[in-house]
Amino acid sequence: MGAYVRPLAWWYVVGTFLVVLTNGLSVRVPVEMAHGLDALRAGAPGVRDAAIHIGLLGVAIIATRTLSRVLFFTPGRHAEFALREDLFAHLLRLQPDFYAKYTTGDLLSRATSDVTFARAFAGFALLQGINVVAALFMAVGQMLLISPTLTLACAVPVAVSFVVVRGGVGRMFDMQRQAQAQLAALSDDLLGSLQGVATVQAFCVEETFVARLLRHASALRASNLAMARLRALVFPVLTVAGGVCVFLLISLGGDMVLAGRLTAGQIAAFIALVAYLLVPLRLLGVLLPVFQRSEASLERIYTVLDAVPDRPDAGRALPLPVGATGPTIELRHLSYAWPDAPERKVLDDVDVVLPGGATIGVFGRTGAGKSTLLRLLARLDNPPPGTVFVDGVDVTRVDLPDWRHRITMVPQAPFLFSESIEENVGLGASGEAIRTAVAAASLSVDLKALPDGLGTVVGERGISLSGGQRQRVALARGLVRDTDVVLLDDVLSAVDHHTERELLAMLRERRADGRTPTRIIVSHRLSALEQADMVLVLDEGRLVDQGTHAELLARPGPYRDAWSAQREAS
Repeated sequence: MGAYVRPLAWWYVVGTFLVVLTNGLSVRVPVEMAHGLDALRAGAPGVRDAAIHIGLLGVAIIATRTLSRVLFFTPGRHAEFALREDLFAHLLRLQPDFYAKYTTGDLLSRATSDVTFARAFAGFALLQGINVVAALFMAVGQMLLISPTLTLACAVPVAVSFVVVRGGVGRMFDMQRQAQAQLAALSDDLLGSLQGVATVQAFCVEETFVARLLRHASALRASNLAMARLRALVFPVLTVAGGVCVFLLISLGGDMVLAGRLTAGQIAAFIALVAYLLVPLRLLGVLLPVFQRSEASLERIYTVLDAVPDRPDAGRALPLPVGATGPTIELRHLSYAWPDAPERKVLDDVDVVLPGGATIGVFGRTGAGKSTLLRLLARLDNPPPGTVFVDGVDVTRVDLPDWRHRITMVPQAPFLFSESIEENVGLGASGEAIRTAVAAASLSVDLKALPDGLGTVVGERGISLSGGQRQRVALARGLVRDTDVVLLDDVLSAVDHHTERELLAMLRERRADGRTPTRIIVSHRLSALEQADMVLVLDEGRLVDQGTHAELLARPGPYRDAWSAQREAS
């Protein structure tokens, strides 16, 4: 958090000065009150002056206290804003392997409630922490000037109370971390239930999901109640210490007044100073949990901020040549396994050259590794170094943003934002480019049947659209940009054969600048691969066959078997 508050240091410096000044003025009030009481008892002049001084001190205290809060709370808000921006920007830079480790609800909890507690630390907690220290020093200093004996007597119960509080603070920190983890689990469960509400309703399992949510809520409530019980047992000790101080003042101070060592006004001032100290002592009971929770929150936030994006190209990126066609992609004995299952190869020793500007089909049964291959080509996951080359350059050495600007990938399960079709397709592109892409994706007819055409809001994850419409919206999004590589992951499965032929014909056309992109099309429906220049056949991660559609039909194998089965089914 220091990196965010250091640029705002002058706010805190001036604010700290005003906090100290506020407490200095506040402890003068009992002194003036003592002067006034002693003058009143003696029938001497000075009562009116003391009253005027107290009134002026009150006005000054209001002004300095208000300004000190402005000077502490404002940088806290600035720090919160900067932290939220950096956290969101960093989340966008992190690769998918990071998101496999954390649930959406957990990350949402870190970006919301944890950042709020970080702001509480940078504003409220710092202000009140300095205020407590200043109040203790100012009040105790004034008490020592009145009577060191009474001050030492009051120090004993206060010291005992701090020993008790310290014992509870460590336990509370562990409980706070547990509560934040439970809040993350609750957020994730709630988010998943809302995103899948249609499925929940379709299977009539509302009660199951409500019960699961209640289990998470009950666990969180139990943790919060346990912390509340601990606070109720530990932190009132500070208030009790203040009460003991008042008792000691009355019992010891009364004798000192009778002996003439103190005046009645000084005893009254001492009692007022003890009462003044009770406020920061009680506040300390509130501040300690805030500091503990802020520490836990910052720890969770910096777990994300300190995560390093999986970028082998960082600091040593190589330029990628631009040729007359899309790049030639070469796979050199590519093997890949997911980090959580390293013993199971999803791709196993795939070795092939994909010519630049060609249309490449990829076929295989479910689980053959087709989608994983596209993810590695798009570097959503990094392939092992030395296994994937683009125009002779190792793809892991290519600058990642530059590479992704040169490719278009339309996944098998497209994600649509809860916005209009135009915003989902364009993602910032111009209106003409959107209309061209919509027409190319054969989405124009569907738009006529929708209430607001391109302006139709598709709902959460595109729930208001059919499966085919969602795929065509995602395809149109991919076609908005002219890129050198087009990766289509079974996006034609939900369109009819006429639409499929139109889309494939469009994909085979040259770009406006005359260049032909390299197109890689994954499809279970083999009619989509008939016109491909080359078809790769994968089986359990291995490349078991390759060739044109006609060549693969001419020899026995999984491709010809699938073709025969699909012809019979049609």
